Amino acid sequence: MIEMPTDVAVEQRNQGYYVAGTTISLDSVAWALKRGQTADEMLADFPAIGSRQRLEAAIAFVNSHPREVEAYLAAGARAWEEARKLTPRGFAERARRFREGRAPKSA
Repeated sequence: MIEMPTDVAVEQRNQGYYVAGTTISLDSVAWALKRGQTADEMLADFPAIGSRQRLEAAIAFVNSHPREVEAYLAAGARAWEEARKLTPRGFAERARRFREGRAPKSA
């Protein structure tokens, strides 16, 4: 895992970084910024952040540590790609069909 500084806005736990006091990953905020989302859009997408002040502190953290955050996001993307390679071909589609087959039928 990429080591980054933490502060009152960001905490490290469960082998990842999170907006302090929330279940929202720093990845979520960083990717939302990369997509050009506004603070209002992020608050709507991630209501668990709880306050604009908490979100703005997390955004300030991302903006003040660009190299570290970029390396962290790249490491996460590599880990997802490795996990995807280990998943048998067609598994996601079979799982989707299975879930749909178990869904309650509407009258």
